[in-house]
Formats: sequence, C-alpha cells, structure tokens
Amino acid sequence: MNFIKAKKLFEHTLTSEERVSKRINDSLFEMIDENQINEASGLVSAAVHGTERVWMTSDLHFGHTNIIKYCGRPFPTIGHQDDTLVRLLSKVAPDELIVFVGDLALGNYQEGVEILKKLPGRKILVAGNHDITKEGECRLAKEGIFEYVVPFLYFRGVQEDQVLVSHYPIVEFFPLGVKRLLNYHGHLHQWRKEDTEQIKYVNVGWDQTYGMVAL
Repeated sequence: MNFIKAKKLFEHTLTSEERVSKRINDSLFEMIDENQINEASGLVSAAVHGTERVWMTSDLHFGHTNIIKYCGRPFPTIGHQDDTLVRLLSKVAPDELIVFVGDLALGNYQEGVEILKKLPGRKILVAGNHDITKEGECRLAKEGIFEYVVPFLYFRGVQEDQVLVSHYPIVEFFPLGVKRLLNYHGHLHQWRKEDTEQIKYVNVGWDQTYGMVAL
C-alpha cells in the first residue's frame, strides 16, 4: 500500500462516518500531511520489523466520568479508572513506541495533559474524533507530548499484511487496491466490526482488550 491508497481509504471512511459532526471529520482530513504520516509510519514499521516493541491502545477517555456507565467499565470512580490506566501504561519502557489510536481524554483538558505528560514511552497519536475540539482543533498536537500526531498510519506488517491504523474502522469500497488489509482501529469501544474478505479488523480499544496490544 502506498500513501495515495491509504489516503483514499481514510477519506472514504471519513465521509461514511455520519455519527460524528462533519466539522470534526473535515478537521481530521485537514490533518493529513504526507511527510508527517510517512515519517511516523516509517518509525513504526522500523520498530515492528526490528527488535523494538510497539504498543497500541485507544479510547482511554481519561477524565471522562460518563464513560464508566456508558461502557460498563469496572471502576467506582473516574479517579480510580485514571489511576488504573496509568499503572497499566507505566509498563511501557522509555524507549518503546506506544501508538494511541484516538480518544485519549475528555473532561478537564489540563488535567488530561498532565496525566499524558507523565506516561513513559515514545508516543504517537492517531487522532480520533474526541481529540478534536468543536472548533476543529487538535490541541494535544501543541503540547509536545507526542513525536507525531497524525490521522492515520500505514505500513507492511510482519506477516506481509498491509496495515492501516485509524481511529474509525476502515469502510471498505471497491476497488480496495490491496489483497488483504489489517486495520487496527478504535472508536467502537466494547463492540467489534466483523471481518470481510479483504479487511481484518482489530479493535485495540481498552473496552475490547482491557490492556494494550503488542505488535
């Protein structure tokens, strides 16, 4: 898969996601920067095919009180949730990559920033809809927390799969342009999307994994 094919798939997915405001989806599209995406994708690919470990998770929703009820999370309070998630993420080594596949924090913005700054690892954010303000801004991109903030990643997997990482699960259309696509995504929380003949979906959201996925 090349950048053009990945961009086309991502754009088609954005236009198909009708539950999120068009302003936010337009902002995710406007974040597409070929150089940044290629650099970030290359960094992940080199780690996956080398000796480095790459972690992936999404939809942590730090500070979001309502997420406990909405997703049936096993926490009595949001403070307990956030402390538990921080302990989980603390097992990432300082030199290891961790890819957050969107929707990191809601609630008090500055409190969320302070939590994220304390987390170990080399961080990449694949932005999700809740990482974008109603005005169309990804404020986290300006905090110096992440090496890259991009709307998607693409690379060749260890089993020669074509891999696309996006917050929304990729919406298939023809011609897809690849024989088989592995799509790491979030957004669906405790639900999963059924695989198709051409796309295998892996929901890396916390409400699916109760942890992190190691690539």
